[in-house]
Amino acid sequence: MYYAEQLTIYVTEGDRLGGKLLYQALIEEARQLGLAGVTVMRTAIGYGPQSRQIAVDWTLELAPQMIMVLVVIDQPTAIAKYITKLQPLIKKGLATKELVKVIHHAPVKNNPEPPAPLTEELTMDSANASSNNTDYEKLTIYTGEADQWQGQPVHLALIQEARRLGILGATAMRGATGYGKNNEERVMLLGIIELSSDLPIVLTFIDRREKIDQLLPIVQQAVQGGIVLRDRVDVVVHT
Repeated sequence: MYYAEQLTIYVTEGDRLGGKLLYQALIEEARQLGLAGVTVMRTAIGYGPQSRQIAVDWTLELAPQMIMVLVVIDQPTAIAKYITKLQPLIKKGLATKELVKVIHHAPVKNNPEPPAPLTEELTMDSANASSNNTDYEKLTIYTGEADQWQGQPVHLALIQEARRLGILGATAMRGATGYGKNNEERVMLLGIIELSSDLPIVLTFIDRREKIDQLLPIVQQAVQGGIVLRDRVDVVVHT
């Protein structure tokens, strides 16, 4: 077990850098720096600071406005080098950094040695001591796609409420499989609607803690079955 840092980057799918898509350029930059890896997820519903409307993946004209989420986990020195590279590249987007505890690491054959561990005493406060952006928080909600609140899906209703409150950004990512309060696994099978109607949904909201305070009572009303997590994050890019 050791501590590392997680960098989470939110950019719009259609954003470009030179002749390539921005998220692809960010992946290539991470690879050139020798980072352990990048996980990329495409949201089902979301909006960002530059979005005038909520984008949904079932509307063709809005598809290029979907939010792409890139997650990188590595040692602070490697993350710091990557941040200096990505800051001038991201003209519209958000990137946050947080401390994570790695309890299992199975490296690829070409990179058998795990990163040097940090000390057990390292906390988020000490990791972010030099930052001026530590009053940001992330609200993460795990719910079901079929869960309803006030006549509409919980995840869509909460994103609309977040938009109304002026929350910085919101994303909803649809799981491929999972189980929740009913202890019944739901699997995404293309063309079989009845099996994919209650897939897990992960909602993420990021803003300053006073804005999260405004959203939280609404979340507590809307989420009747699920888990809500609240964590501090260090914002390293906000454009």
